[in-house]
Amino acid sequence: MSANLELAAMIYLVYRMKLRSRARQDMHGFWQWLEDRESWFYRDLPMVREVRWYYSAVGDVYTLENWAAFDDEAAWGEYRKALSTLKADHGWESQRVSQDEWWEFLDTRIVTDLPARVGFQRQGR
Repeated sequence: MSANLELAAMIYLVYRMKLRSRARQDMHGFWQWLEDRESWFYRDLPMVREVRWYYSAVGDVYTLENWAAFDDEAAWGEYRKALSTLKADHGWESQRVSQDEWWEFLDTRIVTDLPARVGFQRQGR
């Protein structure tokens, strides 16, 4: 790899959540709630470039991961600031904390892309 090659590294905020019994007992209702939540939660957060969800099928079953992508640390900082403003809105915050009925937060981390050209994506899938 050329020493002059600069690769853009995205930053990902990753949350892991364990589904509560309410979600496990009404999976259809949970998936609908999650779709609805995503539309209002990210509506006023344009600095979030992409959101991905992963569901554990083996191991920690009933565990979700949420990956929110940001262009850089500044965008993540904008997200934190915007989230603070949104949490001050009683209606928005009331809707946000209702998530505790559906899941329990296990942990959070920030990861970034590697500064190397590794990995691949299959085209046409």
